[in-house]
Amino acid sequence: MKLSNKPPIGYVDHMKNSALLAADGVGIEAGIRILEEGLKEWPAEFDEAVRWVVKERKKLNEIRKSNT
Repeated sequence: MKLSNKPPIGYVDHMKNSALLAADGVGIEAGIRILEEGLKEWPAEFDEAVRWVVKERKKLNEIRKSNT
């Protein structure tokens, strides 16, 4: 089966959210591995997804610091 040039609608967002959960719970390496595996057919989406996960993880950490 041949995959299209673009991932299915919502797939990249799902992968980014899954990677963010892993990065937040286990570590950034786990999140990146999820993105690598999930987006290997669409490498153009990978770099933006990594930047998004890193940015959102920083936001979560800042929120946690401000709440303590």
